[in-house]
Amino acid sequence: MTTEQKIKTSLSILFIIYFLSACSGSSEPKGAYWEGNANFMHITKGKKDMIYAVDVIGQKVFLEGYYEIIKFNTDEVLYRIRVDQLEFGKTEGGTNFCRVWGQIDETLIRSYLYSTDCFPIS
Repeated sequence: MTTEQKIKTSLSILFIIYFLSACSGSSEPKGAYWEGNANFMHITKGKKDMIYAVDVIGQKVFLEGYYEIIKFNTDEVLYRIRVDQLEFGKTEGGTNFCRVWGQIDETLIRSYLYSTDCFPIS
């Protein structure tokens, strides 16, 4: 093998290692936390009801976790959600938001918590 071939082989191997390490580092968020307001969209077969000013203790959730949706500044539990999907985005004004999707009260009803100033947890 000539020196030129060794250099090309070494560079090819380095590129492959770099590519594989970059791909392995990217992962889906495992949770979400927020610093803004939270509202809850309860979705049933023919109806959607937005409940404004809700909270989750600690203002963070993780996939596959169970959380109580409570009325803001009270102990009143409105619903229990099992988190199975996280959706992140930005409003037209540039505010980060998330939708925390899940099943409600051990039913097949899927609803979501909508929070502003929300960020992923890896």
